Amino acid sequence: MIITELRSLRWADLFLFSLLDPRALYRQIYRKEPKSFALSFTVPAAVAVMDIITLSLLGKQTPFFYYKITYGWILLFLFQILTVIISAALMDMASQLFSFKGNIREFIILVNFSLFPRVFILPLAYVFKVFNFAPLFFYTFFFMGLLIWSAFIAIQGISEMHATGLGRAVVVYLFPTLLMGIAIFFMVILLGILGVGYLAN
Repeated sequence: MIITELRSLRWADLFLFSLLDPRALYRQIYRKEPKSFALSFTVPAAVAVMDIITLSLLGKQTPFFYYKITYGWILLFLFQILTVIISAALMDMASQLFSFKGNIREFIILVNFSLFPRVFILPLAYVFKVFNFAPLFFYTFFFMGLLIWSAFIAIQGISEMHATGLGRAVVVYLFPTLLMGIAIFFMVILLGILGVGYLAN
């Protein structure tokens, strides 16, 4: 069964659509042809590899390099999976607040595939590393650009998922960031109050 799916190359459409047609990507996810839940986790795995190698190559080369690209990759991969699951859960919550149907499984798949453009960070940034031409600047520039591209994929997919406009899709996509931002804001205030109280005593 797995060999048949691999030979059919239908799984390749998911990666192609994630770059070229996010709405078609969601339709493929919805049809479950092929089943894409497990496959989607190959994307954050690949992104973690590219991120850790890029950051390692941009930095000073030391014997610690091999630890970074092994243990560092595992840590980054687990962190990305956790981020994806939490983000998908919060997006699902936001969708239900808008009276849309909830489907956290589809959100996880969509968010995973939306990360796919970030695998290009290594070739894009490494060119400037080779020529020693402001590599950190261009790494940041390309990272932000690919992050925006990933956001665009997710927003288009959410819009297709709920048959809604881009405005609501943007709100659903940004809901996790807004919620975490509010939580961090209040945590900082509370820590500040505690710090002032501690120093006052």
